[in-house]
Amino acid sequence: MRDPRPWTYAALFGTLWGAAELSLGTVLSLSKVPLYGLLMTLIGLLCLVTLRRLQPRAGVCALAGAVAVFLKMFTIGGLYPGPLLGIAGEALLVELAFTLALSRQPGAILGGALAMVAPPLEMLATMRLLVGSEATAGYVEAARALLGLVGLGGMSALSVFSALLAGAAVAGAVAGHLAWRVAGRVERRLGGNP
Repeated sequence: MRDPRPWTYAALFGTLWGAAELSLGTVLSLSKVPLYGLLMTLIGLLCLVTLRRLQPRAGVCALAGAVAVFLKMFTIGGLYPGPLLGIAGEALLVELAFTLALSRQPGAILGGALAMVAPPLEMLATMRLLVGSEATAGYVEAARALLGLVGLGGMSALSVFSALLAGAAVAGAVAGHLAWRVAGRVERRLGGNP
């Protein structure tokens, strides 16, 4: 008989992630907190990395993402593609990273980097599709103004975009590493292998 524990853990962590999205994510969104999506990405990353460390089985992160999407979709009363695609995309990217790294710490680091790079890319693609190139130019100008605060305001649009993605990737890699360490503490508390 197959062991049901990995799938039970996936449902548990997916529910935990979905509950965080519904409670904290909704409050932050309604409060118009800037970049709240990145905080929610970090919470999702922590749930996924801990799950995969406790149950190193292919598919558990994807299932946890499906559970979180299901909860978000049916409790917000409709199909809002932005958050649902973000949750599903993060789960699939972390699953892919762990599969490539054979469920080890490099998978957490790669998964964190991919998870943090995806939201800016999604936002840029959505702006480009819905509003056009003017929105993209405005996004680049805002980023250039932020970089100007540290003396890097004269960069080209491609350089600005690359710098933002590189910064997000580094932050995600660090977050993935820290999530792996937190997951190790959880594993030791539960009596698993250190």
